[in-house]
Amino acid sequence: MKAAWALAAAITLVPGFTSADPETPALTHICGVATPAPDAKPAQAILTGYGSGGFAVRTSLPAAQAYFDNGMQLAHAFAHKPATQAFKEAVKLDPNCAMCVWGEAWSRGPTINYPIDDKEQATLAALADRAATLARGGPAKELRLAAALQKRYRNGGGKGAGDYAFARAMDDLARDYSDDNEIAVIAADAWMIPAAQKENRENLPRALALLGGALTRKPADTGAIHFYIHATEMDGIGGQAEAYADTLQRLAPSASHLTHMPSHTWYIVGRYEDAVKANLAATRLDANNAVRQGLGDPWKLTYHAHNVQFAMGAALMSGDGAAALAQSDAALEHARSNKHLNGFGEFVGATALFAQARFAAPDHTLAIADPGSAAPVMRAMWRYARGEAYARLGDAAAVRREAAEIRPVAGSDLKGFEDYAPQAQAMLDVARLVLSGRADMIEGKPAAAAEAFRVAAAIQDARLSRLSDPPGWWYPIRRSYAAALLAAGKTDLAAAQARLTLKAWPRDPVTLAVLAQAERKQGDGQAADLHLAQAQRGWFGAAKLAVAARLPAA
Repeated sequence: MKAAWALAAAITLVPGFTSADPETPALTHICGVATPAPDAKPAQAILTGYGSGGFAVRTSLPAAQAYFDNGMQLAHAFAHKPATQAFKEAVKLDPNCAMCVWGEAWSRGPTINYPIDDKEQATLAALADRAATLARGGPAKELRLAAALQKRYRNGGGKGAGDYAFARAMDDLARDYSDDNEIAVIAADAWMIPAAQKENRENLPRALALLGGALTRKPADTGAIHFYIHATEMDGIGGQAEAYADTLQRLAPSASHLTHMPSHTWYIVGRYEDAVKANLAATRLDANNAVRQGLGDPWKLTYHAHNVQFAMGAALMSGDGAAALAQSDAALEHARSNKHLNGFGEFVGATALFAQARFAAPDHTLAIADPGSAAPVMRAMWRYARGEAYARLGDAAAVRREAAEIRPVAGSDLKGFEDYAPQAQAMLDVARLVLSGRADMIEGKPAAAAEAFRVAAAIQDARLSRLSDPPGWWYPIRRSYAAALLAAGKTDLAAAQARLTLKAWPRDPVTLAVLAQAERKQGDGQAADLHLAQAQRGWFGAAKLAVAARLPAA
């Protein structure tokens, strides 16, 4: 899946909880069922506002049932550590609850965003075995869920045979319990995990069928909506989730990740400012959650970096400079305080620099300190940002000097990007070409600029499409190509390139404005007025878009 690198790397960049689990409270036993001692206090209260989830399990303790259900809700919302803690609380209350142990083992497993290592797999296999032992003599559903989970941790972890065995077992359960949404959601997730980790469409049709059935039965099922957004995006049909995405924030107002999730769909369909607002709301929840969890710094939360990066990327499309600069300031401060950024850390920092180049005053951008050789890709994008600042000042020579400083990075310096190192190198190639095109435009050579932008757009299409959420280059370079063609008097070609851009980047306001200018020159004033009006509705920048083709990032 395209998003897998960004999210998995985010997890590497910023650790989750840092405190150890609290000691297990003393327990007394009444009628063979464990109950907490009077002075025992939960390490985590029931957390509300995280959406739907849970099912009746074999326990006589309502509190254990409540914590189990809460664990399912939190897990479906990708609140991973709180979910595991909720299941632990359920087990403390009732150590004989098979599904409470199962929940902990399941919630700590691989996800569509990251696998688990062999050591963790062995730990979870033991937990799954314990759940299976406790399930003996209980309901058939629990016995089968426990047996299915045992398969997951035998050569599984996200990419192994065990993942497929678990998915098949859950699929069998979904067929036998055809009205059970929880089983359907777990089964769909199980099919999606290996597809995401291997970045293919394998078994996505079955996952979509399971999720579609769940949503038909219960349109407000937040777990089903969450995975439906991911599955449709992975399958290249992300727009199909729009109606469900529009409901998710209302259904799970406390869940940062579910507040963020609609932005995936909204970005795909061209609702860029809605994507900005979703991620800003998610970052505010992150700040509150960091305080509640005693972390202080929201950057220690698993998905905070992704929320910040997505907010900036969407703002670069909608023109929301205030939002982009606020998030980029925070991202650059975080980068400055971390000397050892991994690949995603550099990508977040590069996005912040791009936002500064686009929206900050040129003098401000030029005053940003060199990130240093320890972050070679971010340093290259610092040069790019400086080049964009000089372009806004009309200094073509300075733009070319900055472009010349963007050189290929040694493979050994791209270890943090793992198998995305080729994409990192492609970003640098694009940066040089775009700056060359900017300088050509300043010098009144639009034909030369068009060629530079054409090559850069081809690289973006061929080599950067693997990076997304948002994409590995922060705007469609083909619109720069269209703008240069327009300036060169090639109106028909410019209009064709703008329309081609809009197929991949729907409703992009700058591209719409370029298209409107081309159409006006073609004598189609009605179409030009329509497209310029659409552009203005989608643009949230301080300046109007009537001169969009002359903007540096056009």
